[in-house]
Amino acid sequence: MRIFLPFVIACKPMAPLAPPHCERASTALIDTEDGAQIALHHHSGAGPPVILVHGISSNHHFWDLTEQHSMPELLVDAGFDTWAVDLRGHGDAMKTEAGIRQRHGWTIDDYGKHDLHAAITHVQTVTGHAKVAVVGHSMGGMVAAAYNGHHGDDAISALVVVGSPISFEHQDFLTLLGRTGLGIGSLWTSFGTQRWAAMASRMSGPLPIHGEGVLYNAKNMKPEMRRYMLDHIVSPVSREELRHFQVIFKQRRFTSVDGQLDYPAQLRDLDAPLLVVAGSGDQIAPIETVEAWIEHSGSDDETFMAAGEANGFAFDYGHLDLVLGDHAREEVLNPIASWLESRLLKAP
Repeated sequence: MRIFLPFVIACKPMAPLAPPHCERASTALIDTEDGAQIALHHHSGAGPPVILVHGISSNHHFWDLTEQHSMPELLVDAGFDTWAVDLRGHGDAMKTEAGIRQRHGWTIDDYGKHDLHAAITHVQTVTGHAKVAVVGHSMGGMVAAAYNGHHGDDAISALVVVGSPISFEHQDFLTLLGRTGLGIGSLWTSFGTQRWAAMASRMSGPLPIHGEGVLYNAKNMKPEMRRYMLDHIVSPVSREELRHFQVIFKQRRFTSVDGQLDYPAQLRDLDAPLLVVAGSGDQIAPIETVEAWIEHSGSDDETFMAAGEANGFAFDYGHLDLVLGDHAREEVLNPIASWLESRLLKAP
């Protein structure tokens, strides 16, 4: 994964926007085993549970930003009970229930070992289902791999990863530039990317010079959706989170921050159905880094989907437009829901 460059200060004033779509869901703060808290946003449905996990510097709004881009409601309509998580320090989990800002110092290890584990345990308790499907975008898929590394896949009914890199052997100029950005960003206890995003949202369009152009295919996202996205889906990044990515880039391997656990190698024990979705034009998680899930997974039920013009898609999808693009609902989100339905609702 490449960490995008900071956004340039912009100056174009615009009218205020309505609250994000998923504020209609019920929300609960859940304790983790190591003393942090996560937020779970519940879209109640009658069927098996699904947990949606956001990526780096993001939050639960990513999955339910507008009615057109609402994965939770789409899944509820398909017959699933849906939960969108805010990992510690993100979205509604930036502060604890007591109003205290959560400390910084967490890594992808913490997200997988503690946060996703707490979410799955809570959903199991509330719903009575022994297994939960997990859908992760970008770092959210890596969090699922870290969860598997610490807890195995006994509680996973199905796994969907969207634009989630699992191989880091690929090295190019943007990757090296990202490593430099990680080093600079890790000088702070936390990096307030949401402030940069809010300023960038006032710009008239994406400009490659400030790094936003690598995040999505601008042809696949209307300007108003771009601004809405920048205003609502961005959360701070912690120093240790960035340092974990530094370790990953240096080793060219996705391991625990102490190097003791090799998460891709542990995927060989994964036997849950696996759907891997990649964007043909993704510059954050290039297609080969995402497709590597198929190579590492031990599942007997693997599906790979490359969202690009060569495969009949409207555009070569980038990173964020895999979920938030103008055509994402019909070309990406609906197929994900149908795939889950075929594995969890129609299976014998």
